[in-house]
Amino acid sequence: MYEFIRGKIHSMLPGTVVLEAGGVGYRIAVPLSTSGKLKGGEALLLVHHTINAEQGEERLFGFLTERERDLFRALITVKGIGPATAITVMCAADPDQIISLVAAADVAGLKRFKGIGPKTAERMVTELRDDFAKWGTRAASASARPSLPGTSNDAILALLALGYPQNKSETAVTKAAEKLGAGATTEELVRQALQLV
Repeated sequence: MYEFIRGKIHSMLPGTVVLEAGGVGYRIAVPLSTSGKLKGGEALLLVHHTINAEQGEERLFGFLTERERDLFRALITVKGIGPATAITVMCAADPDQIISLVAAADVAGLKRFKGIGPKTAERMVTELRDDFAKWGTRAASASARPSLPGTSNDAILALLALGYPQNKSETAVTKAAEKLGAGATTEELVRQALQLV
């Protein structure tokens, strides 16, 4: 239902952010890897929306990167892991640590997370190991890339919102930034990148 929310940070606690967008305050549960990087002012969060029909409750979960949201969505596909447990796991460890534990079939390491018992840890390994092993190589190549300034990240998110794949979006925005220089606005980067994807 929601892809992302951009707004002013109204209030923030570890694990929770309230974003004000269009006069509405959205309470968004976030992992510490996200809330630790928010400094105030404006923020753009990729979101995952859940509805608990039994309790009549809707919740938003927010992430700074596609990788974090993909990890969250992968975790909640495992029987025994709901959204709250997935966020708790992501607050307890860096996304790459979680991915590495699953890829290495480290059941003992996974059981140390609150809410993850032996059976759930084994299911995580069985169901996610092959996918996460591929993610590991993607993480290594991503870490080799230089970090992009905020305008470049916003431009990448804009391309993702338009339906372009992550890798193509990152490559196009990087090339656009090289061509336009450091002073380019997000809008200029998006326009240039659209000619390159």
